[in-house]
Amino acid sequence: MLKPDLRGRNLLNGGVKLLIVINSNRRKLDHINSILWSFYVIDVVIVTKDKQGRIALYTYYPYKNHLNCQNTEPVLINYWSRDMSFRNMYPDKMNNMHECPLYISTNKIYDQATERKIPLQTIKKAIVRLLRDIMNFTPIVSARDYISIDSDRAKNWSDSLNDVISGLANISTCTIPLGVDRLGLLDYSMPYFRIRIAWLAPPVAPGPIWWRLLSPLNGYLWLILLVVTFLVISLPFVLKFKRIKYFCHRYFKNFDKVQGAAFRVWGAMLGQTIRVAPRRFRDFYIVGLWLWFTFVVRNAYQSVLIGALKTETLTGNFANLKETVDNGYNFGGRAGIYSHFEFDPLIRDGFEIIPEVKFEEVFRDLIDGKKKFVLAASLEYAYAYCLAQGKKENECGHVLPDSILTVPLVVWMKMYSPFVRPLATWLPRMIESGLLEKDAILKTSYVTTITSDPSPLTRHQTLSCFLCLGFGCLISLVILLLEIVRKKMSEYTVVKKSQLEELERESEFVIDFQE
Repeated sequence: MLKPDLRGRNLLNGGVKLLIVINSNRRKLDHINSILWSFYVIDVVIVTKDKQGRIALYTYYPYKNHLNCQNTEPVLINYWSRDMSFRNMYPDKMNNMHECPLYISTNKIYDQATERKIPLQTIKKAIVRLLRDIMNFTPIVSARDYISIDSDRAKNWSDSLNDVISGLANISTCTIPLGVDRLGLLDYSMPYFRIRIAWLAPPVAPGPIWWRLLSPLNGYLWLILLVVTFLVISLPFVLKFKRIKYFCHRYFKNFDKVQGAAFRVWGAMLGQTIRVAPRRFRDFYIVGLWLWFTFVVRNAYQSVLIGALKTETLTGNFANLKETVDNGYNFGGRAGIYSHFEFDPLIRDGFEIIPEVKFEEVFRDLIDGKKKFVLAASLEYAYAYCLAQGKKENECGHVLPDSILTVPLVVWMKMYSPFVRPLATWLPRMIESGLLEKDAILKTSYVTTITSDPSPLTRHQTLSCFLCLGFGCLISLVILLLEIVRKKMSEYTVVKKSQLEELERESEFVIDFQE
């Protein structure tokens, strides 16, 4: 019966309920209980006869008191009778461990100063504290080296789960992903926390100030400005068509006198007053463009531009991994995390495996913005490192939004361990009641402040406004110079033409005189 199978299992394990009937001397009960306890079998009822010949039901309670935590002494349940109830024949013996030790294996905290700021560490402590109050045990915690979820699997196996396999610990709360127990030697609870794994790029940086001028130019505003520009440029060419020219000759007076319209339009747009009613086609053209400019630029563009000038422009705000690759970034991570992304062809072909000894150096260069690299890492590890370095969460790199994976964390124990049932009973209740997250979620402190709306412009925003004014004045000056040059060239052309005509007349006169 005790011969193990290929996985080391046999009939006796912590998950079975046994009913043993013996007809021999009851002195063997203590020896039988010792054998059962060596296999962590606690749900057992032994049926035998006492000295008076009555049929008695015995069991044992391994946790008698804090001085006797390996108790195998038989305890009488009841005497057999036809009307006895079998409902409570197998009581839960783990409800009260009488302050006996429970050995827990976990991993060290990255930095002791950041312990209370990391939700995972707070939840682990809450699980141990609540189970201690429920089961009345004395926790004895052994801490291994700090291990992130993306570390090499070999290190996870040897340093963490080996405590449970070898019997040095009853349970383990190390950060180990599911799937590492390939031999089926371990059991686990329901997930109590989910670690986020994502692609981490260097922190975003503020972009150039002049980028804010282009940020309003999007969507429908681009379309409206393009329509206005098209009308301004195309109207003089459209007037050359025969039908349109005939229509304008018939219904508009002096429609062809639009010389200098561009200069007059620019003056109207800059605020030059119009003192006379428009009578000519040129005047309608100027007033129409001025109305379009007032509606589109002064209302639509200005309102959007004010908001854009008060909004920070960012560089490096990538949305996915493909954008980073297109911008010349390399990507990779530790060997333990590669299995989470190996099914993507883009990642499989370009993934760089970083050794454990160089990982922290690469991570530090990435956070400081010294390296164009995208790192696959645990966000909990990243935030723990940044907190230890005194950095804020928004300074801890840029997380690509579409790359976040969640890896569940569980409590590990031996297969058929007696702690499977209490954890399966109490851990879901802790999660559903919110007791685990009560202390893990950081409480926000509110400070009453009086703010005025709209908020005043900052130094950078004021500089952006002056940049807009300078840009507009520069364009006005260029157009004014072009108009002056055009006027001078037209006058020079007229003078040149008149001089040529005079020379032709003189040459003709000389020829006639010679004849």
